Amino acid sequence: MLFSSFLCASAFWGEKKSLPGRWARFDMKNPGLRYLLAMLFLFIGSQPTTWAYQPYRPAGEVVLTEKAFRHIMERHWPDSTAAGAGKFQYGITEDSLRALINQAVQNGHSRTNTNGRPGVIYEYDFQRQIGTNIDGQPATRLRVVVNNRNRVVTAFPF
Repeated sequence: MLFSSFLCASAFWGEKKSLPGRWARFDMKNPGLRYLLAMLFLFIGSQPTTWAYQPYRPAGEVVLTEKAFRHIMERHWPDSTAAGAGKFQYGITEDSLRALINQAVQNGHSRTNTNGRPGVIYEYDFQRQIGTNIDGQPATRLRVVVNNRNRVVTAFPF
């Protein structure tokens, strides 16, 4: 402890001493260190980004909150009376809805949300009927809107 405080004091007075076998102190005036750091930053900065092409792809499952689930039930459930909205097929459950949403997010195409709203829209074609679209025709595709906090905003057949 006393010896390490001596090193700090000697560094303060401009003396450069280091213990044998120990790493030298970082000195930003060292041109070799500055060059190494500059190359590191250039290398990291030159790496291609994929966010422009793939807005957001979560590693895990998205979160279906109670609020979003209530919205989906009120507007897109088979027995909903809401006009102008796609409806899921009869027999859908909360668990099967979660499975559909997760499959769409993991396998579907993604794009940024519309009208400047934050988040991502995922669309996936299940190749089988999952409900009806806005016109009452059979729908095989699911659209899932996810906000920036990885939470589902809505999901509906289209």
